[in-house]
Amino acid sequence: MNGFLAWGAKLTGGLLVSVLLFSGVSIAAQECRFDDAELMTRPGSSGPPTDVFVRLYVNDITRIQDVEQSFLADVVFRAEWSDPRLTHSAPVPCLATELQVWAPQIQSLNLRVMEQRRPPEIRVAPSGEVAMFMRGFGEFSFPADLADFPFDQQILPFVLISTRSPQELVMRSDDSGVGMGDRLSVANWDISYRDANSSTHYLASADRDIPRLDIVFDAKRLTGYYTWKLIVPLLLVVMMSWAVFWMAPVHVAPRVGLAATAMLTLIAYRFALGALLPPIAYLTRMDVFLVFASVLVFAALAVAVIVTYVADHGREDLAHKITRVARWLSPLLFVGLLLMVFR
Repeated sequence: MNGFLAWGAKLTGGLLVSVLLFSGVSIAAQECRFDDAELMTRPGSSGPPTDVFVRLYVNDITRIQDVEQSFLADVVFRAEWSDPRLTHSAPVPCLATELQVWAPQIQSLNLRVMEQRRPPEIRVAPSGEVAMFMRGFGEFSFPADLADFPFDQQILPFVLISTRSPQELVMRSDDSGVGMGDRLSVANWDISYRDANSSTHYLASADRDIPRLDIVFDAKRLTGYYTWKLIVPLLLVVMMSWAVFWMAPVHVAPRVGLAATAMLTLIAYRFALGALLPPIAYLTRMDVFLVFASVLVFAALAVAVIVTYVADHGREDLAHKITRVARWLSPLLFVGLLLMVFR
């Protein structure tokens, strides 16, 4: 990729990003000597909106807190625009401030907490091309939907807004302006870039629209842990309860004891899972699976008691018939449950 992503290919972690984007620039560049008040106005103020191209590089995502609907990320933002009034004769770019030149005043809309690692820097090239850099580690919000947990996919957006009006500037980005580190610290998630969308945001407090840019990443939960630690053991507990359908009605104690053991095992298992499942108000796929699996195990216990009761009253033929029906009906219902939940 051009420019920003070309740098990203050379990175070996967040430290090199910071050195490359900030330290090197500060050492090589001198302070700009702009003192004209007219430079604080928008370039081409009588023309179309100023085009501001935004680059974003995700150094790292350390945690995704799905229940709190937030994620922690170390990111670098770079906004680029052209201002022909700022051409100068210096051989290298100079450093300016927002008190010297016009700037797009970009902020993050979904930022909750930011630990600022480097103050914004504005670099002005001799040709008048302007680039504003900012790096920080912060907590960003996202709209979590855990209905498909643990097979869910979340959207991690970086929502940028400007206090300028849509008539003053338009923010945009594309694939060439977005990058991400090869190895992220977050566990059990696969992160990938989706797209960038330019729009306007209605600011209710001021009753006006402002420019908005959404740079969106997809976060797909890796299901290996939940499959082997949660789902497979639960399958074995449910199938263990089917053993009562293959025992003769005369074996009362083993039948009832096995069914009761499966039920108690499932209850203990659900208590153990309490810390792993998200405590939310609506049911997830995993919650539905646990509820119906509990119903099937309880049904096996109920059948064992009913068969014992019927056999004790001399209706052994009916007891055998109930057992044969349950022997095949329970696996079919369980397969239907699996198809319903995990299709």
